[in-house]
Amino acid sequence: MTGGGIGPLEPGEGTWDHEDAPTGPRTPAPPGWTGRPRAFYARHRRAVLTAASVAVLAAAAVRIHATRPEPPAALPPSPPSQTLSLTYGEPVEPTPDGAAFAFTVRVRTSSGPPVTVERIGQPSPALSVSIRPRLPAAVAAGEVRELLVLIQTKDCVHVARNSGLPFLEVTLSNGTQKEDHSYIPGDRYARDLSVALTRACPETRDEPSPSPS
Repeated sequence: MTGGGIGPLEPGEGTWDHEDAPTGPRTPAPPGWTGRPRAFYARHRRAVLTAASVAVLAAAAVRIHATRPEPPAALPPSPPSQTLSLTYGEPVEPTPDGAAFAFTVRVRTSSGPPVTVERIGQPSPALSVSIRPRLPAAVAAGEVRELLVLIQTKDCVHVARNSGLPFLEVTLSNGTQKEDHSYIPGDRYARDLSVALTRACPETRDEPSPSPS
């Protein structure tokens, strides 16, 4: 028949064109397998997304923790002599018994841990020093303590009356460091000390006694 013509036949349902036909036997999917992951995801979508988000955040936290810069090491406190100041006060009159010179000093800690004044002395072997109240004395940051310093003469022959700018030898500690430091109280202290020592050890006391005739 040459009428309208008949086109190529379409493969029916369940059939394949010879060009698309599978080359091997087709293995059917196990019963109940098709669509099971989708059904599980549909039922537990929120829990799955939450678990995934938690896993991502945990991994990010671990990475941030592992790559974070190390904090700088804490600096040790400053040496105690850099935070504690010692200031000459004034002579104490009348001079207490047994002392050639008595005066006050004010000690102050500006910052950092408390500084303990363990000892106050002076370099001359002809003199001795005692402190009231007795040391040690801890001085907290911002605190001011007043101490009484008593100087006794042990050897008038070797007392230096014109000592220029005599200094006080102080031992300090702040819990981590211990330090020996010298403080120069200033011209007024040197002048008052010289007057007191001259009074306690007049020059006539140094002169040899005349030999008996």
